Amino acid sequence: MGADIARAVLGLGVFAGLAWVMSERRGAFPVRHVALALGYQFLFALLLTRLPAIVAALGAIARGVDAIQNSAMDGARFVFGYLGGGPEPYLRAPGATSTFIFAFQALPAILLVSALAALLWHWRILQILVRGFAWVFGKLFGVSGPVGVSTSACIFLGMVEAPLLVRPLLPRLSRGEIFIMMVDGMSVIAGSMMILLGSVLAPRVPNAFAHLLTASLISTPMAIALARTVIPTDAGERQEKLDLSSHYRSSLDALTTGTINAIHMAANIVALLIVFVGTVALVNRGLGMFAIGEQPLSLGMIFGWIFAPVAWLMGAPVGDLTAIGGLLGTKVTMNEVVAYGQLAALPAGALSAKGELIATYALCSFGNIGSVAILIGMLAAIVPEKAGEIVALGPKALATAFLTSCMTGTVIGILYTFF
Repeated sequence: MGADIARAVLGLGVFAGLAWVMSERRGAFPVRHVALALGYQFLFALLLTRLPAIVAALGAIARGVDAIQNSAMDGARFVFGYLGGGPEPYLRAPGATSTFIFAFQALPAILLVSALAALLWHWRILQILVRGFAWVFGKLFGVSGPVGVSTSACIFLGMVEAPLLVRPLLPRLSRGEIFIMMVDGMSVIAGSMMILLGSVLAPRVPNAFAHLLTASLISTPMAIALARTVIPTDAGERQEKLDLSSHYRSSLDALTTGTINAIHMAANIVALLIVFVGTVALVNRGLGMFAIGEQPLSLGMIFGWIFAPVAWLMGAPVGDLTAIGGLLGTKVTMNEVVAYGQLAALPAGALSAKGELIATYALCSFGNIGSVAILIGMLAAIVPEKAGEIVALGPKALATAFLTSCMTGTVIGILYTFF
């Protein structure tokens, strides 16, 4: 146990140090911001995972999410029949493979959640939550109003939708403020994706949704601190009045528009999964012509070797290093859906309980190469005068988001060891 903790403490220093190495102002390392962010991570993680009242509240939220997932499944069964999880018109042989079909049984939740999010925004419920979180972030982390709104909205709406809430103010934001928004957007996942990934992980990770929500909440302070380390900014005092009014004409319009927007997201997920999983399979077929001992070479094996030192620095059990390293590599080079799918598909006992928890938290972000392209394209389109800066910040934002996820996984591993 002591060796794992020592590695984790070393890892926290190394991850923060790597952010400093990337810094544009190395002579002004924000020790206070990073230390406070680390303190907030430990405090929030303790409260969210160990305080009985909060754990019970998260459990209630998770049960509500289950109700949403089940309701989406009802709609899927009505439309797709047994493909959507309805009664099967045939008998399966004992031991037959699962009939779970991702596109028909997992993706419908995105449609329902997106529609409900639009409705809650129209009813001003989400607006109250976003303003509340923005106020808290402003007080605790000293970010400006637009940055506070964007970082808080990322947890509910996602990295693409959140900056749109402050679109009129984006041209006036500093380079550092935009960088914070980019890093935070790739350090968390949105509510709709939490539900999707929670359904994927549920058979393997108890209370999966609660863990994913906790991961996003505790990653935010570190994303802000590390972003400030890499691109220092002093523009944190401005508190512009933000217009967060609903642009929907009615509740029905909100439901309809939210559903239509979700169709594009679901279609993108399906297309990307087909391409990424197919590409991995194709590359693995080529690599399979070579072998290490009796085991065919694969991308997972290569990623495991490359990222195993990162897992080591996160304090993961030694027997889990290669597996966690492979999952981290998959998440960065492909996406979190493929990575979590691989985690869920691991044989029983392939990871220890601690390693599984570290992986669950470390993978919980949009930080991958594809997300960088999406985020750059979106921001450059709505702030064309800053397009050059945004493109240049993209690789640094991805690297900083990856370090943030590593810090989050490390923190949860330390707490698991002690509590």
